[in-house]
Order: sequence, then structure tokens, then C-alpha cells
Amino acid sequence: MWELNTHHTKESLLEAVYRLKQIGGDTYIGKALEHILRYSFKYDKGMRPDAKKIVVVVTDGDSIDDVEEPAEHLRDTGIEVYAIGIQDALELQLLMMTADVDHMYIAEDFSSLLQIVNDFSISLCNSATSRDSVRLVNGTSLCSGRLEVRSNQFNQSNQSNQSNQGWSSVCEADFDLQDAEVVCRELDCGAPWVLRGALYGEVETPWWSREFQCGGRESALMECRSSASHRNTCSPGRAAGLTCSEPLRLVGGASRCAGVLQVKLVEWRMVDGSDWSLKAAAAACTELQCGSAVLTASSNQSSESPGWSVDRRCVEAGWRLRECSRSTWSSSTVEIVCSDLLERPIILASSVDGVSEAQQQGFRVSWRSSFTLSCSIQPQYPGGSFQLSFTSSSNTTLSRTQEAVNHSAHFLFPVTDHAHQGSYTCVYHVHVFSHNFSSESRRLSLVVSDPTVFFIRLTLLLLSLLIFTSLICFSHKTARKYKRSPQEDVEVEQQTRRRRRILQVEQQI
Repeated sequence: MWELNTHHTKESLLEAVYRLKQIGGDTYIGKALEHILRYSFKYDKGMRPDAKKIVVVVTDGDSIDDVEEPAEHLRDTGIEVYAIGIQDALELQLLMMTADVDHMYIAEDFSSLLQIVNDFSISLCNSATSRDSVRLVNGTSLCSGRLEVRSNQFNQSNQSNQSNQGWSSVCEADFDLQDAEVVCRELDCGAPWVLRGALYGEVETPWWSREFQCGGRESALMECRSSASHRNTCSPGRAAGLTCSEPLRLVGGASRCAGVLQVKLVEWRMVDGSDWSLKAAAAACTELQCGSAVLTASSNQSSESPGWSVDRRCVEAGWRLRECSRSTWSSSTVEIVCSDLLERPIILASSVDGVSEAQQQGFRVSWRSSFTLSCSIQPQYPGGSFQLSFTSSSNTTLSRTQEAVNHSAHFLFPVTDHAHQGSYTCVYHVHVFSHNFSSESRRLSLVVSDPTVFFIRLTLLLLSLLIFTSLICFSHKTARKYKRSPQEDVEVEQQTRRRRRILQVEQQI
């Protein structure tokens, strides 16, 4: 059997086709479809994240196993099936595989295949090229990569690169979180996790020339409003990179990290819990970025409904849940509790000087005044306790604990001194699902204003003002002491004239 990455050239593939030998035996179309579902279309077997998944089944006989259910599993996972029947092939089984008469072809014998080649080739090529308008490339799955948008715009310098024709990169500055939500939804992925430039490399592709303005509820990126971008190009490292969460979720719990497991392929469905394990649950918690699995359990519903049967051995081997899922009917569901099920608590400081939530710049409290540190958390589970942890500037650590009342606790400090200066955090503890869970708040830095320094500064200021005032007064008095009256100025002038006359007379004599 060939994998998608077995042959890399047309010549190699044709040579392998020419060497094919017919093998006799019964016809097992159902087993062939199950093999494709389980082992083909894997990323390590050559599948590209942006490529459509298409299967072409050629058969000349009546399958002796079930065809309908495996074919339905293929379609449910997004695989498109074409069926070609020759001679003794049953038309009903062909239709079961495709569920679309336009994807079904019948030839009377092998020599008649040439009569359907043209129509089949056109239909297959049209299906393979009718991709969505967006894709994520260079990522680890369909739900991660550098964002590219289908367009007819491309740089003249890039026309030789045929693989890039029709696709444009999007500048990070022209794309925001609401736009990312639409892209993740269009790709049948979960909510966006990371949106940042240069996450998945830079290439010399054209740039999309408009800025997206999505509201966040559109089903496709091209449905969003847009406006002309002021950028003709984009700085290196600024191509929008996006990571969406895998299409799975936990519902019915008090947080997104606890509840009944659902997976989305074509639609959201419960996971069958008849064959499940804690190791498989751990893989689900990892994909959800909810830490590790604490416990998992199966529960039964009153009636059967469409669901997903997840091969736990496939999951335990490292495959994603969606890659290990196939359609089924089940009355059993899977419940999972992950370690990060608690929301993050909030720490709040208040005093006569003001109120502040945890911030990097900290909170300032006056010496000898009182202040209160309040810990709170979003209502999830009843009870629990808050531990207020303190670390001083000299690395001294202390802690105080109070029971949670209405999901909060208040720690009063009646008289502030320098020993209270340091950093504080709130840690919420609760016992649920027969396990202990905890969650820590952000760190709050508290600074105590020193009154000694204030008084010294005030004293120096007053002293400086006093000295300055004294100097001004002294200068003014000195100036007045040496200032002459107008009469004194006249007498001095007369004396000066007399001296000049006497000198003139003496010189004549």
C-alpha cells in the first residue's frame, strides 16, 4: 500500500501503477474504508493541512461486508468519496459510499473506463480545487499556521512560484482577535489561542491589501467588512500567525476544564464512553490547555444518539482526538475533570488612600494607617478557603488563611508599618470531585510610605526657604545702607569741581 508521501514524482508514481498486480479473493470494501479512516490522511503520512481529503474507490464486485457504516464514518470526518463501479459492482453500494449520484460512475467493463475519464477528471479536479478562502500554513495541524487568504493578487517577482499564486499573507496589524475567531470557525477549529506575527515563519508571498473588520460572528472571513490598508507591504516578522484550539470542549461543568467531552468534526457530538481511559482523558486536557487529567468517568443516557467513537489506543499513541474519531450511535458519554478547572482569583487592596487591583507598579499605603487585602473568585464551587501569602523584601514568608464567604475573604491590617512592605498573593483552595484543587492570583506589591523621610524633606524645605528669605533681606539692607541721597550727590559734585579748579590754578602758577 502507498502512503501520500511514498512517491514524490509523477514518473515514480506511474511506474508503481504499471507494476500493480491483480490479487484474487473476495471483495471487502468496508474493511478498505475502515483502513483509510484509521491510517490514511495523517500528517506523518504526507497529508497537508490545507488540502482536501478525497477518496476514489474502484471496485468490480459485490462487497461481502458492511459498506454503509464505514462510508458514513468517512463522510462524517470530512472525507469526500468518489466511487467507480465496474461489471458486477452493486449500484446501491456505490451510492452508500458517495451519498451523491454526481460522485458515482458506472462502467460496463474495464475497456469502458475511457468513456468516463473526462467527466470524472473534471469533477474530481473541481472538487479538489474548491477550497475555502483561508488557510493556515506551516503549522502542526489544520488549526495552526501562518494565515493566508485566497486572492488573485500576487507580486510580479513571485510569479515563478506557482504554489503561492492565488494566496496572500495577511499583515498582523490588519488582523485582530475578532477576525481570528471567524477564521477558526471557518476552519472548523476551536477558539483562537494565540495571535502573533512570525509564529510560523516568513515567506516572500504577496500581501493582502485590505484590513479586515469582522464583528466576530461571521461564518467566513470573506463575509467580513474590510477597508483599504495603508500598507503596501509588511515589515519582516509581521505576517499574522494564528493558533486555534482543537475542536473539542467540555460542557455542563462549572468551568471550561470540567464537563462532558464533545468533539467537532462535521458537527459537535458527545464522545462514546464505552472504551475510554485516564490516559486518553489526559490527552484531551492537554489539547484543551487545561493541565492534566484528574479523573474521568462514563455515564449512560436514556437513549442512543449520534456520537463519536474515539479509538483510545490511537489517542494514547499521540494522535489528536479528531483524528481518532469516527461516527457511531451511543448512549454513553465521557466526563472529564482537568487540573486547571478553577478560575484565577483576584486580589484587591484598599485603604483610606484608595483602592487598587493587583498591578505591577504596586499599591502604596501610608505608615501607621490601616489597609485591607481582599481575595475573591468567580462563583464555581461552594466553600473553599483563601490563603494570603506574603513575601517581604528580605524573603521572609508568612501566610494567613480564611474560609471563603460568598466566594471571598478579607484580611485586615489595622496598623501599617515597614514589616508589611512586600508582595502578596491569594491562593484559593477547594475540595471537589474527591480531590483538592488550588489556583493562585497575580502578585500585588505593597509599598509603605515612610513618614520620617517625609518630615526630613519638609524640614529641609522650610530651612531652605528661611535661608533664602534671610539672604534677600540682608542684601536689601546692605543696598539701602550704601545708597546716597540727592543732596549728598550735589555736594560731592561741587567738591569735585573745586578740586579741578585748584589743580588748574596750580598748573598756571
